[in-house]
Order: sequence, then C-alpha cells, then structure tokens
Amino acid sequence: MTPPDIAIPERIATLLWLAFAGCGAATALVLLSLAVWTARDAAARSRERWARWGAVLLVLAFNVFGLLIYLLLRPRDTLADRREREMIEEILARELNAAALARAQAGRPALRPLGTARPPE
Repeated sequence: MTPPDIAIPERIATLLWLAFAGCGAATALVLLSLAVWTARDAAARSRERWARWGAVLLVLAFNVFGLLIYLLLRPRDTLADRREREMIEEILARELNAAALARAQAGRPALRPLGTARPPE
C-alpha cells in the first residue's frame, strides 16, 4: 500500500522553504558569533596560537556544547589581569625592600614575620 500523494500548494511550499532558510541562516549566524566571541576571549586569555585555534575549532565542531567545554577549560584570568597582578606584586616587593633598607640604615632591626618569637635580648 502506497501513501497517497499530497499536493502542497506552491505558495505554502515557498513559505516553508523561506522559513527553513531563515532558520538555517539564524543558526549559522549564532554559530559564527559564538566562534568570534570564543576567538576574542581565547586571545585575551592565552598567548598560544594553538590554544586559540583549538578553542575556535571546538566551538565550531560541537556548537554550544563546545562553548561549554571551552568555558570549563579556559584560564581563569586574562593576560591583562595577570600582568596587573604581577606589577602590583613587584611594587609591593620594592616597597618592602625599601622599608627594610630604611630600618637597617636607622639601626632598627628588620621586621619579623607574624607569629615568630622575639629573639632574646
């Protein structure tokens, strides 16, 4: 037994084709925007070219699931955040060294770490 042929009017077929094409274009646009966002985020977080390309390929291959995997695996800090933290640490180290030098030149003992016993006098 063969199913009966159902004739779809040409106008409805055209509208269905346009709807499917619109959905496909929207899906492609979302995928492209995810790939661009991932590329920019990976560039901000890593200097390694292979890591950036790998993140983009992961998103292109696995779509939203690839983005979720990237979000779980990406470095926590951006390169700018790391550089800022390193600069702050360097400034603090210089200030501590300058304070220790000033105390030594004034004839006072250097600061002890907290919790250490005072040496006998």
